[in-house]
Amino acid sequence: MGREQLLLDFIPEGFELIEVCESAILSIEEINDQTGEYDEELINNLFRAVHTLKGSAGLLKLESLVKVSHEAETLMDILRKEKILPNEDICQVLINTCDQLRRLLEIVDETKTNPELDEESEAIIEVLKREIKRLNSETKVIDAETEPAPKKKKSFEIFGEENTTVTVTTTTKKPAYEIFGESTPTSSIEEVKTVEISKSQIDSGKPIQESFSSTKTLVDKEVTGPSSAVHRKEIKVANEKLDALMDLVGELVIAESNVTQHPLLKSLRNEDFNSSLNRLRKIVLDLQEVALSTRMIPISGVFQKMSRLVRDLQKKANKKVALYISGEETEIDKSIVDLIADPIIHILRNSIDHGIENSGDRTLVGKPEVGTIQLSARQSVNEVWVMIRDDGRGLNREKIIQKSLERGILSGDTENLSDQEVYNLIFVPGLSTADAVTDISGRGVGMDIVRQNIERMGGKIEIHSRIGKGTSFILRIPLSLGIMEGTVVRIGKKFFTIQTIELREFVSLNNKEEIPLEDNQKVIDVRGAFIPIFDINQILNHREEIVYDNLDPLMIVLEYEKNLMGIRVDEIIGNQNVVIKPLQGILEEANGVNGFTILGSGNVSLILDVKSIFQKMQRTN
Repeated sequence: MGREQLLLDFIPEGFELIEVCESAILSIEEINDQTGEYDEELINNLFRAVHTLKGSAGLLKLESLVKVSHEAETLMDILRKEKILPNEDICQVLINTCDQLRRLLEIVDETKTNPELDEESEAIIEVLKREIKRLNSETKVIDAETEPAPKKKKSFEIFGEENTTVTVTTTTKKPAYEIFGESTPTSSIEEVKTVEISKSQIDSGKPIQESFSSTKTLVDKEVTGPSSAVHRKEIKVANEKLDALMDLVGELVIAESNVTQHPLLKSLRNEDFNSSLNRLRKIVLDLQEVALSTRMIPISGVFQKMSRLVRDLQKKANKKVALYISGEETEIDKSIVDLIADPIIHILRNSIDHGIENSGDRTLVGKPEVGTIQLSARQSVNEVWVMIRDDGRGLNREKIIQKSLERGILSGDTENLSDQEVYNLIFVPGLSTADAVTDISGRGVGMDIVRQNIERMGGKIEIHSRIGKGTSFILRIPLSLGIMEGTVVRIGKKFFTIQTIELREFVSLNNKEEIPLEDNQKVIDVRGAFIPIFDINQILNHREEIVYDNLDPLMIVLEYEKNLMGIRVDEIIGNQNVVIKPLQGILEEANGVNGFTILGSGNVSLILDVKSIFQKMQRTN
C-alpha cells in the first residue's frame, strides 16, 4: 500500500482520534465540576489517542502534527504517571491543542502534504511546554517532601523472593468517555491494564494467562459477548460505490415488480411458480434492506460534537448548562447525517442564548442553577426523530406577535392564531425576539436555515413550548433520501405518489356535496371541517388536461403545518416503498413535483411535492 493510500486512510482516523481526545477532556471537566476525583480510565484514553495520532503522523512524515502531538503526549504522560486530574486551565490548553491539531489535519486533507508550523502551532507548543515545566517542578517538590519509595525488584528476579510480583500489560476495550453519567463506547479505543501475579501463582504451575483471563486483547475491532469474544473486521467503501449499489438495487426492485406483477403472470394458477415468485420477491426485498443498511450510520458522531459546542457556548454566554444525550445509537442515512448537524447547532445556539436563563434568574424562579438541554434521537417507522429540549424560559407568544407586527409579517387580528402558527413565525428570515445582539445569536438568522435544511431533506420540524418551562424542537427526518414509503393514487390514466406521512386521510366523495366559494374555490364538509378541494390540473398546470373517470370519486387529504387540502383522485393503488429518481433537464425545476418512480406495473408515477403545492395554492387563493 502506497503512502497516498495510507494518508487517505489516516485522515478520517485522525479526526476520530481528535474527537476522542476532545470528548475525554469534556468528561474530565464534568468530573472537576462534580467529584474532582482522578479517573484513570479517562486519562489513559486521552493519552493513548494522542499517542496513536502522533505515531501515525510520524509514519506519514507529517512533522507539524508530530511536534504538536508530541508535547501534548508529554503533558498527558505526566498526568497519567503522577495521577493528576487536569484543572480547568490545563483542560483549556488541551482543548486548544485539539483545535489546532484539527486545523492542521484539515490542511493535510486539502493539500495531502505536511502543513507548515505556523504561529498558532508554535504558540500552542510553547504553552504546552510551559505546563509541562510547571507540572514537573510541582511533582519534584512533592517527591522531595515524601519518603523515597522502596526499590522495586526487577521483574526477572522471581525465584527466592516471597513477595515478588510480575507486571503484565494488556489492552482491553473501554468506553471512550462518559457524558453526564451515560457511557458512549468507541470501538477504536483501548485501555492499558496492569495485572500483578504473585510468586504463589507462578509456583502453582498454572499458565500465567489463566491469572488474568478476564482481560481480552483486542484485534481490529471486538464485540464482547457474555462468554466469548467475537471479532468483526470492517472495511471502508467509497460513497460512490454505495450510491451505485443503491441505484442498481433500486433498478432490481423495479424489474422484479415488473415481472411479478405482469398481467400474463397474474393469470397463471401454478402453485410452484407462484411460490418461486414469492421467494424472488422476498430475496429482492431483503437485498434492498441490506443495501440500505450499508449507508446507515449511528447519529452518535453528530451528537458527540454537540458536547463541545455546548461547552464553548455556555462559557461564552456565562451560563451553566448541562447537556444530556440519549439515543445516539439511532441509525440514519450517511447523506442525511452530514446535513442534520447545522440545524441542531442553530437550535442549540438559540436554546443557550435565548432559552436558558442565567443562574441568578433561574434561582429567583425556583429552578436549579444549572440549565439542562436534552438531545435525543429515536426511530419512528420510516423516520428518525431528533429532539432538542431545554428547561429555559420558553417562547413568548406575545413578544413574537409584537415583533411580527412591527416588521409587517403579521397584520390585522392575531387573537385567533394558534400557538403553532405563532411559533412558526420564528422561522421567518430576519425575525428575532432577542433584546440584544450577541456573538452567539440575535440577528434573526439561523432558524430560517434550520427550516430550509430540514425541508430539503424531506423532513418536518415541530415546536412545543410552555412559558417559563422550556421549549422542545422535534426534527422529523426520513431514514433515507433514496427510498421512501409512498401512497400511489391514480387519476385518469396517470399515477402520482405522495409521501405517506403527509397524508391525513382518504374521503369518499359519494354523497358528498362540493360547496362553492368565491374565485371558483370549492370545499368539502368533513365532520364539520371545511377542506378546500382541488383538481390535479389546477395544481400542476398540465398542458394536456387529465380526465377523471369518476367511477368511484375519492379525495386524499394532505396535511402541511396543520393546514389541510384535498385533491380529487379516482383510485388508491396502495402503499409501497418506492425508489426516488430525480427529475432532469427541463423538468428539473418543475413546481409541485420533486421526482418520479417506476411502479411494478411499469407505469411512471410522479412524486408530489406537498410543501410547494400548499405554497402555490395559498398564493393563488
